[in-house]
This record gives sequence, structure tokens and C-alpha cells, in this order.
Amino acid sequence: MPRWKALPDELDPQVREFASQLRRLVDRSGLSVAAVAERTGYSRTSWERYLAGRLLAPKAAVLALAEVTGTSPVHLTTMWELAERAWSRSEQRHERMTEAARADRARTAPGASGPARPAGPPADEGAAERRP
Repeated sequence: MPRWKALPDELDPQVREFASQLRRLVDRSGLSVAAVAERTGYSRTSWERYLAGRLLAPKAAVLALAEVTGTSPVHLTTMWELAERAWSRSEQRHERMTEAARADRARTAPGASGPARPAGPPADEGAAERRP
């Protein structure tokens, strides 16, 4: 049985490569995820999320992993920067899509008929013309 589950298909290639690199470092170190957590000061649950591609590891966690595994942080930091940009773009796309979906739901919601009207009594538009 493989140690890692497949990374999500929807991951940006930069994020996928970064998560794969983190996995390789953990594998080469021979440490368990719990041991990595203990030595880096980040929780086991956080490391599980980072290594599964569900959350981008903070730069400080990446630097701590480099130290624990005896890896030069230079290449890893560059990979993190690229992954962080890709992650941010992905989050922005997700937010725009979520906002568009909310707007669609609001437009098609029962009782939604056109733009909202201001509160208060309806204005009598012809009243000004009828005044003496």
C-alpha cells in the first residue's frame, strides 16, 4: 500500500510539484508525519493537510522541514514562492466563481423579481405634474 494518497486532480501544477517535493523530503528523512510535526512545531494535522495538497504550508513550516531534513532551503523556498503565487491565483478564481454562483442563486431565488426597491411608500411619479 502506498504511503501517500494521490494528490487532488484540480491542484495547480506548481502546487502539485511543491507538495510532491515535501512528500519526497519526508520520505527520504525516514520520519513519520507525527515526528515531522514534533520536530517542526507544526501539528500532525497541519502536516497531513500540507502533504495532501489541501493547504499550502506556510513558509516558516517549509523552512523548519528543510532544517529537520538537512535540506538546503534555497530551492525549497523558490518552489514555495511559485506554489504560493499559484495558490493565491487559485483562491482568487475560486472566490470569483463562488461570488458568481451566489449572484446567480440570488437572481433565480423564489420571489426575486428584478432589482430591489427602496424601502418606504411608493412614490407618486405624476404628483409633481398635477400640483397647481
